[in-house]
Amino acid sequence: MTHILRALTAAVCLAAHAFATAAAPPFPAKPVRIIVPFAPGGPTDIVARTVGQQLTLALGQPVVVDNRPGAGGVVGADLAAKSAADGYTLLLCSTGAMAINPGLLTSMPYDPVRDLAPITLVVTIPYLLLVNPAYPAQSVKELLALARARPGQLNYGSAGTGTTSHLAMELFRSMAGIQVTHVPYKGSAPAATDLVGGQLQLLFDAPPSSLPFVRSGRLRALGISTLRRTPLLPDMPTIHEAGVPGYEVLTWSGICAPAGTPKAVVARLNEAIVQGVTNRETRDRFAAIGADVVANSSEEYRKFILAELAKWSRVIREAGVVAH
Repeated sequence: MTHILRALTAAVCLAAHAFATAAAPPFPAKPVRIIVPFAPGGPTDIVARTVGQQLTLALGQPVVVDNRPGAGGVVGADLAAKSAADGYTLLLCSTGAMAINPGLLTSMPYDPVRDLAPITLVVTIPYLLLVNPAYPAQSVKELLALARARPGQLNYGSAGTGTTSHLAMELFRSMAGIQVTHVPYKGSAPAATDLVGGQLQLLFDAPPSSLPFVRSGRLRALGISTLRRTPLLPDMPTIHEAGVPGYEVLTWSGICAPAGTPKAVVARLNEAIVQGVTNRETRDRFAAIGADVVANSSEEYRKFILAELAKWSRVIREAGVVAH
């Protein structure tokens, strides 16, 4: 009798599962939300809204951008990580939330590797190494010579402790073997203002905000943080070729889903996003904010995140960076 009951129970469960599977509508059957863990208006927000427009066209469902700023991206990323793994909640996952915060913070409510499933790396944005025009360095090599002659006397600004602009200089300092003094700001704009005013000597900043200063002659760019020259500034030497071999820093934005999202859904989203962001119009829109389209596979993005996580954790550890 017990065996019969068990068999009947198993049969009922299998039938219920089959019914639920058959009854579930194919993805997507309702609007999709992209959580952006930063305030509206910045580069990450622009990337998310551009991806959202393309996904709306590809999926035939509305895609809504939901800005959830706080704690350097932790608030929004945690919300996404704890959402249903069904493809209807996505995360604009970026350098800070995925690769810097785990090495910077003593505790985090989510694990970027365990709790999030990469879909595609959408864009990367390089940094420019900037000096005040009155500063005598005309190249990366001249800057290094001056820094070595005056250890600790050159001040560099950043958008804040633990930000990519801060860690970019820490990596540069370490690889070049120089000593410079960090002056953290609350954002890159006040740091750039003080660099223009001569209160600072050095700054790493992204092209969208720094190029107007460079083109007007108020700042001098010595090099770009990519391994290869960029079409955005084809005459600008890379820091790699100009004196610090192997130096590369990129800030980046991609799309992730909660871990456990069905592989077929991840593949559908990857296909839709890659197709949407690789057309000429979208590439040009991203180029206007200094971004290069990548649009890779989910597996390639996973490997990229792991490499970035290892890289920035090492920089944070070796530089002794502590979050404030």
